Amino acid sequence: MKKVLVIGGGIAGLTLALALKKVGIPVAVHEKYNHYQNQKTGFLIWSYAIKILQDLGVPVDEVGAPLEAFRIHGRKGRFVCKMPIGSVSRLHGANSYEVNRYRLSELLSRMVGDDLILGSECTSVSSVDGQAIATFADGGSDQGDILIACDGSNSVVRKFIHPGVHLRMLGAGGWISVINQRPPLLPLNTQMEFWQPGVKAGVADLGHGETRWYVAFKNYVPSAVESKKDQILNRMKPLPEIIKSCLECTDEDQMVPTQAGDLLALSPWYRDRVLMIGDAAHATSPYAGMGACSAIADASLLADLIASGRSVPAIFQDFQAVRKPAADSVIKDSRRGLDLSTCGDLKGWVRDWMFTNMPEKKLNQIVTDMVTGH
Repeated sequence: MKKVLVIGGGIAGLTLALALKKVGIPVAVHEKYNHYQNQKTGFLIWSYAIKILQDLGVPVDEVGAPLEAFRIHGRKGRFVCKMPIGSVSRLHGANSYEVNRYRLSELLSRMVGDDLILGSECTSVSSVDGQAIATFADGGSDQGDILIACDGSNSVVRKFIHPGVHLRMLGAGGWISVINQRPPLLPLNTQMEFWQPGVKAGVADLGHGETRWYVAFKNYVPSAVESKKDQILNRMKPLPEIIKSCLECTDEDQMVPTQAGDLLALSPWYRDRVLMIGDAAHATSPYAGMGACSAIADASLLADLIASGRSVPAIFQDFQAVRKPAADSVIKDSRRGLDLSTCGDLKGWVRDWMFTNMPEKKLNQIVTDMVTGH
């Protein structure tokens, strides 16, 4: 294959570019922004996806910290259980990491180098005479043997494959941010999550003196008019002390809004010489880093298939056959996770009792499924 066009310079696009460069396949990554997006966000990357990044030579320790424990607090802030993320992750070959998204994107961008073109906004794509063609906002164009859409949940390229298809919004939303300190109440290498009726909140150690925190409401979409902090203070009661301390350390303009939406059962993911991966194909609501990990797994498999030398139809068909069942499972798990962590008092009491009394073997199996992507 002479050249692969990648639209979107996020985690999926940059990981794919690195994987293709590793096997000697020319690639051009077009990213619409002319700078790295310095949004203060982060996410959890499970062991199976970390191994992919490490195999590509990505020094993950520079952008995050290993996660040792996930502590769940249920109704009224009571401690429910601690999941042994670190020990189970290492049994499967690598630590899981809490990662600063901006730092990871910046690092991957440097590694991709001149094959990343910033400020190159794709407005349409087509497939003509055995070539995939991308047209850009400045009137220019580029072409390759295939085009891979990595342009996220609001994908422009998706319109070529599925005109009129949009995210299924779940009526949930919140905020996420990163602060340049670790609260005294947060142990090293730990994530803490607080589950209340209709809302959950969490805080995680990113290493390097940084902390990720977030609040997500099940049946509330953030207002662009009302104060962000007031929306949290008025709607999450009682507010966990550690979340309150993070809120006090955060400027409102550094609080990034989130909304839950997904793309379950979208098929096919391709048309002619154009294929979607990551959130462009199977967007999922924010939950335990599943979206980022799925995108990394997509990129790794696709690079292997492209390097195999098979025909384009065979590559695309095999890719979807392997990745779609896994992606659909992630989307369903994300929906269930939101329901589980924000359920009402009675269901919440049952949930807390079950986690508190869960046998160690069962708890380890839950962690194993997350760590391995199964």
